[in-house]
Amino acid sequence: MKKIIIMSLIASANLYAVSEIQLDKTVVSSTAGFEKPIIEENKNVVLITAEQIEKKQYTDVESILKDTPNVVIQETEFGPVVNLRGSGERSMSRVKTMVDGISITPLEEAMGTLPINSIPVNSIERIEIIPGGGAVLYGSGTTGGVVNIITKSNAGKDFVNADVKYGSYGTRDTGFALGQMIDENFYVNFAGQYVNKNGYRDNEELESKSFNGGFDYKINDRHRVKFQASHYDDNSTSSAAVEKSLLEHNRKLAGENISADSERKSFALDYEYKPKDNLTFYANAFKTKYERNFVQDDTMSKEQTAEMIKGNIPSSSPMMEAIKNSIKIDNDVKGSMTGKFVEETKGVKLKSKYEYDKGTLIFGYDYTTANLKRDSFVSTEKFKGSATAPFMPIPISFTAAFTTDTFVDMNKDTHAVYALNDYKLTDRLNLTTGLRYEYSKYDGNRLTNTKPEVSIMPKPISVSKTSEVDEETNNFAGEIGLIYKYSDTGSVYSRYERGFISPLPTQLTNKINNGKTTEYQNSNLDSETIDSIEFGVRDFIGNSYVSATVFASQTNDEIATLDRNADNPATKLWRFVNIGKTRRVGVELYSEQYFDKLTLNQSVSYVNAEITKVGSVNKDAGETYLEKGDKVPMVSDWKITLGADYKLTEKLSVGANYTYNSGYERRELAENGEVPKTTKISGYGVTDAYVQYSVNENFILKGGINNLFNEEYNYYETSSTSIPAPERNYYVAGSIVL
Repeated sequence: MKKIIIMSLIASANLYAVSEIQLDKTVVSSTAGFEKPIIEENKNVVLITAEQIEKKQYTDVESILKDTPNVVIQETEFGPVVNLRGSGERSMSRVKTMVDGISITPLEEAMGTLPINSIPVNSIERIEIIPGGGAVLYGSGTTGGVVNIITKSNAGKDFVNADVKYGSYGTRDTGFALGQMIDENFYVNFAGQYVNKNGYRDNEELESKSFNGGFDYKINDRHRVKFQASHYDDNSTSSAAVEKSLLEHNRKLAGENISADSERKSFALDYEYKPKDNLTFYANAFKTKYERNFVQDDTMSKEQTAEMIKGNIPSSSPMMEAIKNSIKIDNDVKGSMTGKFVEETKGVKLKSKYEYDKGTLIFGYDYTTANLKRDSFVSTEKFKGSATAPFMPIPISFTAAFTTDTFVDMNKDTHAVYALNDYKLTDRLNLTTGLRYEYSKYDGNRLTNTKPEVSIMPKPISVSKTSEVDEETNNFAGEIGLIYKYSDTGSVYSRYERGFISPLPTQLTNKINNGKTTEYQNSNLDSETIDSIEFGVRDFIGNSYVSATVFASQTNDEIATLDRNADNPATKLWRFVNIGKTRRVGVELYSEQYFDKLTLNQSVSYVNAEITKVGSVNKDAGETYLEKGDKVPMVSDWKITLGADYKLTEKLSVGANYTYNSGYERRELAENGEVPKTTKISGYGVTDAYVQYSVNENFILKGGINNLFNEEYNYYETSSTSIPAPERNYYVAGSIVL
């Protein structure tokens, strides 16, 4: 037992699966580029199986990834974002999440969330995760890693399964999935899920429906065609962040109301042509549309309201400037924001795979065009204030109201070519090399119209702010990796990758206060470039599976954000900047032990992310952004998982898992709008437990307790506000498998 404990502390998160899985039979394909056993991968890989998902009765992909080694889920006010290897606040642009090889990661940061919960859980065959790389195959946005959700869409055995789940907070979750061979060449699949639940906090509710399905038709031995379509929509009522002092008395206290509805549609057509046994051509055409609409109530403080007035009323004279700067508001001001976000993406992927005596060679071309549209409207109720004019003994009283319209229309077109070669140097030693070139073209505009209506002015003032974008980027990626299989069960590997991240379209514009008014400015961002290395080992030792990975990366010109009034869209300011250099060093450890009736697993991942060279906010003014040695914002240093599954009888099993995420630092603009301040966010650990009883081979009953020890922690935090996570909660479920 002592030996096992030691192994668990020196092992790495590489295979997250049940004991029935064997390394030589576990194939990783989509994220790696080559279909090969996981034991032959020259990088760290996390694999989550359908069996694992079924046992834990996960309702959504977000919950699955929260329990996964190496993966940190960061919550925003609008939903989850996936964080790998210290990606931090830029996780949306550093980690690429895909479904069957097609990216679902939005290019619009203002979406605030990743639509990972739009995939029916019953439709998932497995989830492949590669921390820290994938630039050659998938281009920009993979330096933190790749998450590929693979559905049950390929031809296989017939199956039917259905799940019904009831839980705390009025949770009702129903799922259904089937796969059917119509004949020996034609396979159809379908999956759907319906969820209706109240939120943990007061006045919260969610209703969602998701479907996907398609067919896989083998025309003959040389030709094959596949089609998949999916649809997701939801309607939700949630609450914004609340002052921390108020939550101390009532953690369920509702914040300002947020009503939202989302819809996501996707279509993908694949064609496969195999002119020779060792040569295959692939063509994929896809189209996705993600639309999100919301209405958010808000309350601005007296100070924020005064700031908004000062930033949006132009100064026509020194007297007017003096009057503007003397403005005081009597009370906090209520307002609301409506927003409509639409992101449409279309593309074509062409790939050829040539297998020769010593290896496999892949050539590919990718084209993607993305259009981002946003239409938002912010308004306030009438409020009272006062101002003092020069040479006047008493203040001038006034009433006022504000409306602000913002329109965004951005495009990003990307062309890329790549090559990847896997070469067998010896029977036990493999070399992988790859190169990619990617060109992106940006164009579009941002327009804001603000109309302050002030009683002491003869007519409303209209203030327009515009920003035009016309940019190009050229980027290169490359990798080289070695793996040595020293035994039938063990291997060591090393890998170097040069990756890149081109800016998101909306990152090309800053909104700042120049001391007199707010305005848009070109952010003048450069693409990030990342050099990363990793070394690892994996093996079965006795009754244990163990692996360890160490990694290091250096990022040049990392893109970071400073914002002010982040919780208030009417007064929010932001600045995108390139940090000079950042460094991430870490280790990923995993161990799994198999006994007669007991399976244990442990994982530890650690990353130290710090700034090694300082960039600047305003190069002309020489304003420093952060200090050398500071932590990269929004990075949790540690993630620890512990799990156990025990088979009490042939039909009855119980299990539990513990997940710990350490705290992180958040950067916010100070009151002067320029100098950042640091907010330290606390970590938390959560324990879940479950039980499963097989009534017969076709019917299974399940139940569980989430947050068993009633840990108080928050999904989302700033220096002053937070969104609380649920307390202890329960569920029961039943599954039919045919």
